[in-house]
Amino acid sequence: MAGRSAYDPDMSNRRIPRSRRAIGASALLLTAVVVAVVGIVVSTVPVLVATTLYAVVTGVVAARLLSDEIAQLRRDWARDRAQLADSNRTAAVARSREHIAFAEQMGQRVSLRDSQIATLRDAMVTAEIELAQARERVSAERARSAALEADVDSAQSDLESARVDLRNASDALAASESAELQVRAELLAWEEAATEETRREHDRKVG
Repeated sequence: MAGRSAYDPDMSNRRIPRSRRAIGASALLLTAVVVAVVGIVVSTVPVLVATTLYAVVTGVVAARLLSDEIAQLRRDWARDRAQLADSNRTAAVARSREHIAFAEQMGQRVSLRDSQIATLRDAMVTAEIELAQARERVSAERARSAALEADVDSAQSDLESARVDLRNASDALAASESAELQVRAELLAWEEAATEETRREHDRKVG
């Protein structure tokens, strides 16, 4: 069995009785053969009866020793197989728990990244709306400025006011465009970071 050294005391303790039983059975069978040969050589009825009885008794004893040896071997093999199956089952349960924990951790990280990306996208949509509104104000101020410039003598003060509003609207437009570019850059950076982290996590899992 894997994980058990060749010098395991339990294995040695089991091998010693088994070896003694096997040696004992072999010795008994050998003595039975010797006694039978002696009986055949002597060829007297009492000797033949004695040798026959001895051969029968030693055969029965040897068969019992071998039967005990086989039964012990089967019990040892069954115990080893049960221990191996239990260790494999424990390892499989541990691996399953690790996989579940890893999947939950990755799910949480993906959910967090999705939430952050969604927030950045909302900010980008808001910036685009503000940019569109600023462009509308600029267009309106330009139209107003053009109308006022057509009548400079009668609306000089209004023209100056419109120019101030136009400058303010232009500044707002520039600020909105800058904010949109910043949000787009942050969103792109988040998406690249999320892709890179997912690839690293996948590489670590495969490794």
